[in-house]
Amino acid sequence: MAESLDVTFEGKELKNIFSAGETLFDELEETSLPFSSADFQNKVKQSIECFEDATRIVSEVGMFSPNELIDEVSTESVQYLLLPFYLGKLTLKLNTHERLEILKVAEVYFNDFLKRCNEYELCDNKNVEVEKSQVKEISGNSLASLLRAANSRNEKIALYSKKKQLISDIKNLKEMIKIKDVDEEVKREFYLKLIRKSIIDATEEVDSVNLEKKMAEMRKTSALLGEENTSSEHDITVKKAHNHHGHTHGKQNPKPLRPFIITRDATQKAVFGMGYPSLPIMTVDEFYTQRVEDGIFPDEEKVAKMNIAQAIAAAQDPNEKEDQEKAVLEEQIENDDPDNLARMRRMDEYKDVVRRGDGNRYNRS
Repeated sequence: MAESLDVTFEGKELKNIFSAGETLFDELEETSLPFSSADFQNKVKQSIECFEDATRIVSEVGMFSPNELIDEVSTESVQYLLLPFYLGKLTLKLNTHERLEILKVAEVYFNDFLKRCNEYELCDNKNVEVEKSQVKEISGNSLASLLRAANSRNEKIALYSKKKQLISDIKNLKEMIKIKDVDEEVKREFYLKLIRKSIIDATEEVDSVNLEKKMAEMRKTSALLGEENTSSEHDITVKKAHNHHGHTHGKQNPKPLRPFIITRDATQKAVFGMGYPSLPIMTVDEFYTQRVEDGIFPDEEKVAKMNIAQAIAAAQDPNEKEDQEKAVLEEQIENDDPDNLARMRRMDEYKDVVRRGDGNRYNRS
């Protein structure tokens, strides 16, 4: 298992990247900014980028393993189990893509979070079921339904009470961990309670997403049927098809959302996906390639050439370098290089205006 303390990315420590994303996330949870405002959406994107970068590091160093227990995970590493949860919550705040696409990607994140928490035995799998013997004794399906409804209601009440207590504990512990040199057990308790509260939130979000997905699919089907029924004229059909593909007013479709559960290689990549193989999961290499294409990371070949050039320049003899510069200058003079001529003229004009010895004469007698 890899430790998280000294891991860096683009010159920044993992904990600082994660902390920056978490600060933005907390701001978004409490802000009064309109959901569709540019400021709100920019903060969402910035926070997502932080958590994506953190996810890449966590994956590259192999911080978590399904074969270990939560007690084997270091206190500083425990908090990074929250990465897919945060990415799921932030994805739901986006308004840049079709809602159905956003819901599917968010669901991948929440399911991945719950799967990992379950691997570490952090989830409470206490589903109250009516025993077969009890059901046989009950005459009529209506009574069985009432029993199931009562059990479900009791579970929800218990879950609500548990969540309320966790929120209170988290608030108190958060104040304690701000103190310098706080005991490690206090920090660990804070992270674990935050994860347990997030498990309840993620479960609720999955239920909510499933319901909204059905509604979104129904609306989409209804809209498509409406288009078919009202497409008698050719120009109307073309216009609606144009709008449907997101090309109105000359705008292009945004890049499709991709769940950012990074895996080390293609074999691990095939394992994840949570029922959505059409939503590809990125390997570390695919992540780097995408960031290069987006212009965020430098191209490896260009960086290598720059490094070689800098290394040659640093290793070069100073006298040899001076001779090369003189040779270049002489060649420019002989060939009447226009840039060199312009530079020399500017220097002559400067010398005509500024006499030798002029300049800053402060602190001189």
